[in-house]
Amino acid sequence: MLIESLRLINFKKFKDQTFDFNEDVNIFVGDNNAGKSTILEALEIVLNFQHRGRPFNSEFSPDLFNAETVAAFRASPKSPADLPILVIEAYMKNVPDYRGANNSLKKDAQGVQIKASFDPDFTDAYNDYLASGAAITSIPVEFYQVEWMDFAWNVIKPMTKQFRALYIDPTRIHPTFGKNQYISNVLSTALRKDEEYRLSLHYRETLQSFNNTDEVTTVNKDLDSDNRITEKKLTIAANTMPAGALQNGLQLEVNAVPFHLIGKGEQSKVQIKLALHNKSKDIDLVMMEEPENHLSHVELSKLVQDIEDQRDGKQLFLTTHSSYVLNKLSIDKICLLHDTYKRLHLLDKGVVKTLKRLPGYDTLRVALSRKVVLVEGPSDELILKKIYQDIHKGRLPEQDGIDIIVVRGVGFKTFIAIGKEIGTAINVLRDNDGNYENNVVEARKDYTDFPNIKLVSSTNNNEFSLEPAMILANAGSEKELQAFAEIVLSTKTIKLFTTKPTFAEKLEFIVEWFRSGDGDGKGKKKVDTAIRIFETDEPFKYPAFLAEVLNFA
Repeated sequence: MLIESLRLINFKKFKDQTFDFNEDVNIFVGDNNAGKSTILEALEIVLNFQHRGRPFNSEFSPDLFNAETVAAFRASPKSPADLPILVIEAYMKNVPDYRGANNSLKKDAQGVQIKASFDPDFTDAYNDYLASGAAITSIPVEFYQVEWMDFAWNVIKPMTKQFRALYIDPTRIHPTFGKNQYISNVLSTALRKDEEYRLSLHYRETLQSFNNTDEVTTVNKDLDSDNRITEKKLTIAANTMPAGALQNGLQLEVNAVPFHLIGKGEQSKVQIKLALHNKSKDIDLVMMEEPENHLSHVELSKLVQDIEDQRDGKQLFLTTHSSYVLNKLSIDKICLLHDTYKRLHLLDKGVVKTLKRLPGYDTLRVALSRKVVLVEGPSDELILKKIYQDIHKGRLPEQDGIDIIVVRGVGFKTFIAIGKEIGTAINVLRDNDGNYENNVVEARKDYTDFPNIKLVSSTNNNEFSLEPAMILANAGSEKELQAFAEIVLSTKTIKLFTTKPTFAEKLEFIVEWFRSGDGDGKGKKKVDTAIRIFETDEPFKYPAFLAEVLNFA
């Protein structure tokens, strides 16, 4: 079974939204409250008839309705016809028995549906309630019916449904009530039915043997020996056939420590690996919330590699805030929740391959930001932040939604490729390396069809990188150059600078001091200089193109 798409009507923040999916991996990313977890919750409801690990019909509440829909109902006459429906539909492949037109689109398709709607059997009761003048401030779900059906109009039964889906969220494990639900999930997904039956039988027989121990026999002998409580025989015995006996009586242990008491990171690893290694049980689909939670980088690396190696054809849905997870599992599997929903399945395959091999780059920032400035190094970032502060009265660019990202080794094209697919506004600060025409003008031709991508650089070939551009902007006179040198150079270097007898020689010295060569250690010195600029209260000038790269008007 594969899920091709999910349709939500009046469910939480989604009034009417359809989400198309990849057949293998779907990685939901977005800002907080964008709806990532809501999609996983909807999948859990429609596939397992559970909401946060509990039966959906017992968890169905007014809070699940879209806020705009609730407001419209409250403003209506509130008649039975005004009561909104809530629909969750999963459109599927490879489940022909579920084919039909019982869906909101009325189209011939395979799938399952959850539908919560007014129960017409309650029409008289609801009208009487309205006539009583009772205040109705939310959706009166007490008058609703919840149906779980396939598209062929058949009621879905958990024991006979034609797919298996597992939801993994370590935060649900609770010392008292959560662990039993989790044990139930483990037993139903990690064991074959015959194994589960044999385990249950053996467990019951073990409890029965408890009744025959000397200690229990002694207690029962004296419990009501004179029959004052009852004329019949009164004894205690192990409850050998309770509902959920196995779930209540068993627990997972890791190194003899109960599962719900081990670390959250270890819980997450165990749950994910149980699901992914379980090939014999034909789990079709795995949903997981933020696998990176509570894990160190090394442990996360191991887990993500295990997910990648052991997924074994299972369709995977997960949320993440980790660029490492995103890159390693394949960045073209992004399902981005911004103002709209967008998949990156058409992303350049070379970029995907690069990031799978070199996953340690913060590509998620490009995916989530509306405005991005790409720079080559940390010194560029600091200087731009200082300039932005001066222009905007102390505000930093990130306070106004501008994210300055140091691209480091993978180059600009990798990050630009992501922005091209998403539509992110990206301004790139490029060094002209002494040839503006070849290195900047020619490079711009690659992005003529993408108005959201802008390459910014100095047109002056003498301003081959950021530092000489800053120097020349503050070299109107020897006095001005001296003042700027005192800001950017160390005490030792400023002494060398002042020994130069002429203005021209001073200018040549400071420009050459910033010119990087292989292995000369200038990178650290440039960062030290950028820190001095960022921290100074002394005035200085900057070239106009540096202000341009921060402008997204």
